[in-house]
Parts: sequence; structure tokens; C-alpha cells
Amino acid sequence: MKDSIVNEVMEMVDTFLSLVTIEDELDRQLAAAYIFGMVNGTAQKESLTQEDVQALMVHIGIDKLTYSEEAAYQMTQFVIDATDEEFHPTVNAIIHRGLEGYFLYSDQEFDALSEDFSEVVQVVKEDL
Repeated sequence: MKDSIVNEVMEMVDTFLSLVTIEDELDRQLAAAYIFGMVNGTAQKESLTQEDVQALMVHIGIDKLTYSEEAAYQMTQFVIDATDEEFHPTVNAIIHRGLEGYFLYSDQEFDALSEDFSEVVQVVKEDL
């Protein structure tokens, strides 16, 4: 995987995180699932392998979401498992919203991206 792609993904995540509010651990977990969807959008565009996506998510988990190394690996495995809708339908839906968020980011629709993630958080927290 080229450094330019890693840098592009990290810039995307930095932009996303600058647009949203992470108030608690649940928000951080929701952001991880949403970001995973965004990274998958990049993966499709750049023809990245599943291993590349996994490595990027661990890196994001540690460097951007401030998880411990072990927690970043666990989070990454969880979102990978959630690509199977039956494993966790809610997280699966958030991943798909993140994929749509990738296109909002690509089109520089940052207000819409922020609103989309805020809506995800609101819906999930209403259901608790």
C-alpha cells in the first residue's frame, strides 16, 4: 500500500474528526464503525486489499481514536465481523452510512457529512 494512500486516508479521518463531536465512548465506537465505512470507500476507489483496510483501521484506532493497541485490534475485528449484517445489524448499517459518508467527503460536502454522523449518533442513542 502506497504512503500516499495512507496519507489520504489519515487526512480524511482527520477532517471527519474535526467535523464531529465525540463526547463519550459510545460516540467513539460509532465513529469507528462510520470511519470503517469511509475507509472501505477508499478501498474500492484505490483497489486496496482486505488486509490493507484492516491495517489502516488498526492504525486509525490507535492514532486517531486513541485506543490501546489491543483495543484497536478488537475494534477492527468487530467492525470486520459486522460487515455480515446478521452479526450486528446496527453496526452494519453504520458502516454503510460511513460508505455514503466517503462520497460526501469526496464531494467536499462537509456539512452534510457532519450532519449524517450526528444523525447516526442521535438515532443510536434514542434506541438505548
